[in-house]
Amino acid sequence: MNRKKLFLGVLIALLCVGGASYWWYSESRLDKMIGQMIMTGFHGDGMGENAESFAAIEKQIKRGQVGGVILFDVDVSGLVAQGMTIPEAKKHIFSSNIKSMDQVKQLTAHLQSLAPDSVPLLIAVDQEGGNIQRLKPEHGFAPIPSAKELGMGTPQQTYTIAYDLAKRLTDLGINTNWAPVLDVHNPDSPAIGGLERAFSDSVPVIITHGGAFARGLNDAGVISSFKHFPGHGNAVGDSHFGVTDVTNTWTESELEPYRELLKDASPCTAVMVAHVINAKIDTLPASLSAKTIQMLRDMGFNGAIVSDDMDMGAIVEQFGFEEAIEKAINAGNDILIFGNNLSYDKDKGEKVHKTIRKLVREGKVKKSRIKESYKRIMEMKKCLEKQDRVK
Repeated sequence: MNRKKLFLGVLIALLCVGGASYWWYSESRLDKMIGQMIMTGFHGDGMGENAESFAAIEKQIKRGQVGGVILFDVDVSGLVAQGMTIPEAKKHIFSSNIKSMDQVKQLTAHLQSLAPDSVPLLIAVDQEGGNIQRLKPEHGFAPIPSAKELGMGTPQQTYTIAYDLAKRLTDLGINTNWAPVLDVHNPDSPAIGGLERAFSDSVPVIITHGGAFARGLNDAGVISSFKHFPGHGNAVGDSHFGVTDVTNTWTESELEPYRELLKDASPCTAVMVAHVINAKIDTLPASLSAKTIQMLRDMGFNGAIVSDDMDMGAIVEQFGFEEAIEKAINAGNDILIFGNNLSYDKDKGEKVHKTIRKLVREGKVKKSRIKESYKRIMEMKKCLEKQDRVK
C-alpha cells in the first residue's frame, strides 16, 4: 500500500513538473513569436551617444521583445521638443542612428549580435531615393535618383540601381528596405507626388518599375516592400500629421500594381499598408481594417503584411495605444512598425510587447493570429540567407 502511494505521489509530481515545463515552454515560445512582430526605432549610434536609450534597445533585442529595428538620420522628436514643427524638423540631421558608413556598419553588426536563438534581426531603412534617403551623401552614401526620375528611364536601369543599392545596404548590415512605392504620382499629394516618391501617373509604368526595383533588392538579398496599400498617391493630406481621407480622390486603378505584382510575389517582398481612410472600402484606417487587408489575401498574397508607422498622427490622434495595437493585429498585420521618431519612448518595444501579451491573455487577440504572423515572418527572414552569397 505504501509503495502504491509512493508511486502515485511520484507520478503526480512528475506530471506537475511536466505540466509546468510545458506551460513555461509554451509561454516562452509565445513571447518569442510576439517579439518577431515588433519593429521599433531607437536613439543612439552605438558609439556612446544617448547611452541610456541605446542600452534600452540592446535589452529589448536580447530579450526577444523586438524582431526588428528601423534606422533614422533625423531625430524628429528631439527637434520638436526644441519647438520645431515636424516638417521643419525633418529638414535637419540631429541625434540620429546614422553618422557615417563605418559607424553604421559597426552599429548593425553589434545589434545583430544581440539577436537571440540565431534568428536574424530585421534592420531596416527607408531608402527609396530622391527626397527619401536615410543614408545621404553627407554620410558618405552614394545618392539614388527619385522614383519619379527612375520612372522616366528603363526598367533595366531601375533594376540595376536597386541591385547596386542593395549590395551597399548589405555591406552595411542593413537587410530590409521599405521600398518601392507603388502609389500613383499626383503632384498635389504632399506626402507622395510632392516628394517625387512615385514612379509615374501611369499604372503600367508603376508596375514595370516597381517590380524591377523590388527584384533588384531581393536578388541582392534585401527584403523589399510594396507600399502604401491600397493607395496613398491621390491623398491631399499627409498621414504623418493626422487623419488622411482618400475616399473622394482614390480610384480603383490604384489597386492594379498590387494585383499584377502580387501574382508571383517573392516571400522576400512584404506589403506595407497605409493609414489612409478609404470609405469605399472601410471607415477605419486601412492599416487597422480587416476588410482592406483581406483584399491583399484575396489577391493571392501570402507574404508578410506590415503596418505603416503606428506613431503617425493618423493613428495616435484617433486611437489609444492598446486599441490601435489590437485592431492592427486583428486586421491582419504581421509586423507593427513603431518608428519611435515622431515622438520617443526608449522602452517602446518592451511596452508594445507587454501590450500584445496582455491582449492575448485577455482573449482580445488569439494565439492563432500570432502564430500566423510568426510563420510568415520566419519565411521572409529565410531570404536573408542570400546575403552571404551576394557579398
